[in-house]
Amino acid sequence: MNVPRPFLCAALLCAATLLCPAPAAAQQKTTPQKNAPAGNAPKTQAGNDAKKTPPAAQVRNAGQNGVQELTLPTIDGWGLHATWFEATGGRESPVVILLTSTDGAENKSNFNRRVWQPIAIELQKAGFAVIAVDLRKHGDSVPAAAAAGEAPALKTLPADYALMAGNDLESVKYFLMEQHRNEKLNIRKLAIVSMGSSSMVAAAFTIADWAKTPFPDAATVEMRTPRGQDVRALVMYSPNASVKGINSTAVLKTLKGLPVPVYVVAAKDNKDDLRNAEKVFQAVELKGEQFKESRKLLLAPGTTHAEAFLEGRLAEATTKDLLDFLSKNLVALDAPWRDRTDRRTK
Repeated sequence: MNVPRPFLCAALLCAATLLCPAPAAAQQKTTPQKNAPAGNAPKTQAGNDAKKTPPAAQVRNAGQNGVQELTLPTIDGWGLHATWFEATGGRESPVVILLTSTDGAENKSNFNRRVWQPIAIELQKAGFAVIAVDLRKHGDSVPAAAAAGEAPALKTLPADYALMAGNDLESVKYFLMEQHRNEKLNIRKLAIVSMGSSSMVAAAFTIADWAKTPFPDAATVEMRTPRGQDVRALVMYSPNASVKGINSTAVLKTLKGLPVPVYVVAAKDNKDDLRNAEKVFQAVELKGEQFKESRKLLLAPGTTHAEAFLEGRLAEATTKDLLDFLSKNLVALDAPWRDRTDRRTK
């Protein structure tokens, strides 16, 4: 997919406004973990990776077959729990981020990253590097006091969704970039698979990633080392088309013009999911035979919602369908590994 220059310019403009400004009071309620690094205020605009980077990932448990349990610190002090499935194919391995729904830790139907385990293993077997992540206030990514019942469950605020896109996924990308530099994967072949509200979080992060300017380490833009433009496919299950804290209209409008394949999946007999899925797809749809494999909408029979696509009798079909889409739009992508280190630091 070719990118029209006006849309790249739009991405640069949109990145600064796609995350709705959060009131100071709301920011204060976004409680970081204990012993958060002092002075690291939340940042959400594109380009802040050049100013501040999160601390290194901590390995909690190194299992077998290249699977590790990690804690990924964010610049505002949250510790994101993640499961890392290392690829076996070296530096040309594509990589996938897996996100569960982000409808609030207080939601009784809330899933954690372990729901992805069977698909993550199949992706790893197929040559992908995979990381399944609990974004802030979801799954295991809650303050220790809240997890132990010493404090009430934290309500997910609009500010949190902006921080998921601006801080949490930046921390995930930082970890993956380190793996890229160690030649364990190809960051230029990055996909995000999401559920529910995390679909708009993933889309917002994608716009910000495409808006990152390259390092000023060469005379011309074409010769400079990129810092972004790495998210090359998005898959959205039961996407929520409107997420407080994110300017969904601006995100989808800008996403339409980027060379990022988008696959939207929802159940046609679930009225809310059908309405949301059609709204998202209509906003990013590209007409023409050449886009039939890169901009897709699947309306499945029944009332299945989000993580239910990964369970029971649907799991095998979902895995096969996901592998097919990622193989066509990520594995086959002509984007060989390249050094992503700022030349000025060498």
